Amino acid sequence: MEKCRLIKCYRNIVIILLTGFLAYIPLPGDSIALTTVPSTGEDKSPIGTLQTYVAIIAGIAEVGVVFLLYKTVKDFSELAKVSKLQTEVRFRPWVGPSSNFTKIGHDTEAKQHQYAITLKNFGEVPSSSVLAMSIISPSLPKREILKAETNKVTKFDLGPLLPNMEKKYWIFLDSEMISNPKVEIFIALYFSYRYSGTSSGYGMISQCDRRKDIFVHRDMWLE
Repeated sequence: MEKCRLIKCYRNIVIILLTGFLAYIPLPGDSIALTTVPSTGEDKSPIGTLQTYVAIIAGIAEVGVVFLLYKTVKDFSELAKVSKLQTEVRFRPWVGPSSNFTKIGHDTEAKQHQYAITLKNFGEVPSSSVLAMSIISPSLPKREILKAETNKVTKFDLGPLLPNMEKKYWIFLDSEMISNPKVEIFIALYFSYRYSGTSSGYGMISQCDRRKDIFVHRDMWLE
């Protein structure tokens, strides 16, 4: 219905403009009213000439309407693509860290330092479940190791995550590793979250900067 209204509007505008332009063209017969013209079987009266102009205008208007219709359909097609992309990006969860690793405690009996990172759902749709996977390594780990079936990877189910909801994930580091300046500390972390029968993920690899006592991100990726 909206397309039909646009087409009629464009057609009327084209006809009005062309009619106004042709109104300034003198019609045959204005300067030969006293001249006898042999009859040739053709209608040379002002009304006949006007009908000819109207037919020409209608033909040009039809061409203009076809062009405008093509442009309108093309614009609607591009708008549909943009709307689909906005829907896919907007109406889904986006789970990722909202903070860096922070030290929250030290267990002297277990000889472990406790760190935590905050996760947040930045999207407008809840995630049905979030599975956290992490590994601590003295060398730079590869991304693939987080999905490998190995005992070195720690897994923990964080449960569902609503929009703008935050949860903390804890990391435990051995005190001997922390106290040894010659040992590098890398933490590889990956979050897999599900929604609408599909899944996405966010991964990151961080390295401990002993001078500043912080973790610096070395790699990040989305899946």
